[in-house]
Amino acid sequence: MQLSRRPRGHAALHAVCIVLLSLQLTAHAQSSPTMDQNHGLFGIDRFDENEAHGIFSRPSQKRVDLLVIGTMAGTALWEGTDSRLGKAMWQAVDASLGSGLSVQALKTITSRPRPDQNPDPRVWFQGPGHYSFPSGETALMSAFATPLILNFQDEQPAVWGLALLPLYMGKARMASQGHWLTDVLAGAGLGAAMGYLAYREDQPVVLRLTGQGGVYVGLKMKF
Repeated sequence: MQLSRRPRGHAALHAVCIVLLSLQLTAHAQSSPTMDQNHGLFGIDRFDENEAHGIFSRPSQKRVDLLVIGTMAGTALWEGTDSRLGKAMWQAVDASLGSGLSVQALKTITSRPRPDQNPDPRVWFQGPGHYSFPSGETALMSAFATPLILNFQDEQPAVWGLALLPLYMGKARMASQGHWLTDVLAGAGLGAAMGYLAYREDQPVVLRLTGQGGVYVGLKMKF
């Protein structure tokens, strides 16, 4: 099945996800006290006082992670690549794996301390154990949302609600002092870029690499 391609969608996606994330998190950070006033990269780096409670608590963040991963993997396996939804979910799997590998490489290279490790955002390259840049969980949310938005935005505009996922995760990771603002912005941008690249592929890369030839018959066909 060939999906229609709408290149105009990726520009809007990047603009909305990253600009909204930047505005929301920057506004919140400016209205909250911070532990350091040296604003680091681009002069915008801040992190919140520890507000990791309620929906922003670490257990809540992990539940959202599991929900997204479970939905993505479960739907991809159930639907297969024959349906439009299934193919979009396999694209999300590609994007998530690609962003995950990229995030780990960048974390290792930059070795930036998290805010709860060092309150100075100008400190980088501190070696093993310092993995702040970029935010992997924000990248995951963006990588999951992007292919779905690009595939269904015309028929189902409500799919843009998925852009709330990277917004939520970025805020939550800052609230728990796990990341700086630029960490979550970079994560959101990386996930969106990987999502767009996955959307442009006719067949899921992960299936081609595992010998499936880019085609997977969903579990629903066996019932």
